[in-house]
Amino acid sequence: MNSIIEEYIQQNKLCTEYLFPDWNNFLKILYENNGQVEAILWFEYILINQQKYSLGSGGYIDKKNPEYMYAETQIYNDGFENKTIEEIVDYIQTVISKYPNNNLMPAFYIAE
Repeated sequence: MNSIIEEYIQQNKLCTEYLFPDWNNFLKILYENNGQVEAILWFEYILINQQKYSLGSGGYIDKKNPEYMYAETQIYNDGFENKTIEEIVDYIQTVISKYPNNNLMPAFYIAE
């Protein structure tokens, strides 16, 4: 991983996962710098006291807004190494559209 990607990750990731407030911008920087996604795990951004209604369970408290958390879901897909950035964006938008009542966010596994 080059220094541009590493710096972006350090400055923008929301928790220990590769979860970003602007996933689209992260993908652009990653692919512009010869990086690749190999898998995506989904998190739901939700009020902690509403977690029982979430697709996820457990996860990470939002340090900037501690009433909220990133709840880890069981939605996961891999095999993105040979996909274009456009195909990955399409996949992400498709998953988001399948769950219009949930605030889903993709977390990335980066190919090394």
